[in-house]
Amino acid sequence: MKTFSSLYRQEYISQITKNLDLLVIGGGITGAGILLDARLRGLKVGLIEMQDFSSGTSSRSTKLIHGGLRYLRQMEFSLVAEVGRERKIVHDLAPHITSPEVMLLPLIKDGSLGKLAAYAGMNLYEYLAKVKLQEKNKMLSKKQTLVKEPLLKEDILRGGISYYEYRTDDSRLTVELLKEAITQGAVALNYTKASSFIYKDGKICGANVVDLLSNLEYEIRATKVVNATGPWVDTLDTLDDASVTPKLFLTKGVHIVVDGKRLPIKQSIYFDGDLKRMIFAIPREGKVYIGTTDTPYAGDYTNPEINIEDKEYLLSSVNKMFPTVELKTSDIESGWAGLRPLIKQSKKSPSAISRKDEIFISKSGLVTIAGGKLTGYRKMAERVVDTVTEEMQKNSRIMYGACSTDRTLLSGAKYGGAIQYHDFLFRKSKQGTTVGLPLEESSRLVRRYGSNVDKIFKNIQTGKNEAIAFEVPLPLYAEVLYGIEEECVASPSDFFVRRTGKLYFDIDTVKKWKKPVGLMIGEKLGYTAKMMQQQLGKLEEEIRTATS
Repeated sequence: MKTFSSLYRQEYISQITKNLDLLVIGGGITGAGILLDARLRGLKVGLIEMQDFSSGTSSRSTKLIHGGLRYLRQMEFSLVAEVGRERKIVHDLAPHITSPEVMLLPLIKDGSLGKLAAYAGMNLYEYLAKVKLQEKNKMLSKKQTLVKEPLLKEDILRGGISYYEYRTDDSRLTVELLKEAITQGAVALNYTKASSFIYKDGKICGANVVDLLSNLEYEIRATKVVNATGPWVDTLDTLDDASVTPKLFLTKGVHIVVDGKRLPIKQSIYFDGDLKRMIFAIPREGKVYIGTTDTPYAGDYTNPEINIEDKEYLLSSVNKMFPTVELKTSDIESGWAGLRPLIKQSKKSPSAISRKDEIFISKSGLVTIAGGKLTGYRKMAERVVDTVTEEMQKNSRIMYGACSTDRTLLSGAKYGGAIQYHDFLFRKSKQGTTVGLPLEESSRLVRRYGSNVDKIFKNIQTGKNEAIAFEVPLPLYAEVLYGIEEECVASPSDFFVRRTGKLYFDIDTVKKWKKPVGLMIGEKLGYTAKMMQQQLGKLEEEIRTATS
């Protein structure tokens, strides 16, 4: 089957329980990248995720495909070069969800970067990343910097640098990867937990799993198994070997969201925070999100929370750089906390630990990928699949091809790639007005769904009566239905948090329509009244965590 619908869950279970070449455990950006890469090389491959897809780190990042200027300080030249070059590749694969973003780096008195060091570092970064000519940095005087952003604190300002990064929607990028892999013939299941491994002659040959929606237990057999579970890497490794040494050091990164009217910056800004750690302030959909922190973490992996120290640090940093805005805790509308699964390095502070990824292979053959960052997901996946296919070819005459994900357009990008995108955006946004959408709303949908937006428009055209019956506004109904039928939405949290990001950037819509949307999803998927209430209760918990 080549659809990605929650309505066909039983068919997917039937498909994934047939012998696989590769089972991927973990449905974040890395697991999704591995799934697509492996399938494009001809492997019969399946993926399971114990929560919803991208529910961990892959929906809680700074939402940038960026090279990481600060890695130059750590002398991570190869990492800077690789992820810097990956920015353009990822943008070309899905321009509707990855777009160039002009950033402003203010240079301040006693800041972490002096003018000469910043200039030299930026040019070295752009050389390593092979940044194209039109996106090269520009050095700015103090006056020019204030023209670009008048809210900056003038008496400490020395100048600035204007440069480019790439903004994305991390969770939607993950989902588009999964959808493309499904279209190519892979299979993926959310809410499916590996409870133990299956062995043959001391080697892993599959996993026993539990369907957390139905409590059904079954086996998945596979020649190779990959652990791509992010913060849960050590947890899963201990299922294989309880004596294994932990690989990870977890840190927490917090972002808060305020209304754009309370922080009316004119563009994205990358500035010095209180602790000499750089902070982003990025406008999005009428809001501005601010982050991030970097502190050791040892609490609940599933739902890390924002504490008062996190909030105060970010607010203090903003208020010192933009003294006239005077942000308060009451201005915070929502926020998220994500975990960074870093490879352990003794005697290093959280910010100094390398963001490099590393592959481990256990005695039983379990392949584990740990570390890394969002921008490098594709190269991480390539290295994992190279490792898997090399191992498989030792015991088989089958030869697998090289990685081709650098030229495979993702789901939603079937408009010809980056060159054609702007014409496509203009044309499709105008088309949306013919089904009754305001131009701004139509454009927002095109940017979210790309070439798949026609299915949203069709739902609007045909769904009026059902939308009325569910008491859901027609455009929202169209998105929810698409989520169920095409993006494996199984709960209101899946839709509001990860498929649309409304929990963070449109919290009022979530609060207003959470119940009718939850009932619509429950009825479409045949949930009992008890299960509907459980799902709505989980959404309430997500709201509490994001807003408390």
